Amino acid sequence: MKRKQKADIMIGLTYILAGTLFLLFPMYHISNIKWLNVIFFSVIAVVSFIQFILNIESKDYTGLYSFLASLIFIICMFVMKVNKPRYLSIAILIWVMIMSLVRLKKSDYYHDRRDRMWKLNVLMLGIFILSGVLTSINLYYDNEIQVIVMGFFLFITGILDIMDPVVKYLVSK
Repeated sequence: MKRKQKADIMIGLTYILAGTLFLLFPMYHISNIKWLNVIFFSVIAVVSFIQFILNIESKDYTGLYSFLASLIFIICMFVMKVNKPRYLSIAILIWVMIMSLVRLKKSDYYHDRRDRMWKLNVLMLGIFILSGVLTSINLYYDNEIQVIVMGFFLFITGILDIMDPVVKYLVSK
């Protein structure tokens, strides 16, 4: 298994772990949605930056683009003084659209190289968009429900990030 594949699997496992922690937060009555949203984007920003550092040799800039998009939304969360679910939902929906463009760029990269992985990446892009839209729709309930939905979104993102290197490894074997 290549170094990039190992790094991508570790990044996906980190997303799954963070999603699991988000799922446990309501049990301990941690439900301040504004700070949890900042933590949500911070986790994604830090993990994406680590992914960029680990994959810089393979010229994969997906981590850098994810880091920049998440950093912009962390700054917006600090600037935004409103704690209404509508604004948080719109922020996550816009972030999902930006991240979808990043994932589409990666699919286009595979398509340009005539690699069959582009089909899997387009499928994962569709699942990512669907889970992002469902996440933003379900942010209108209680704070505990919002935290659980964000945890499921991180969990799904981790699974989607693990699929690419695992399938590459299995196909090349």
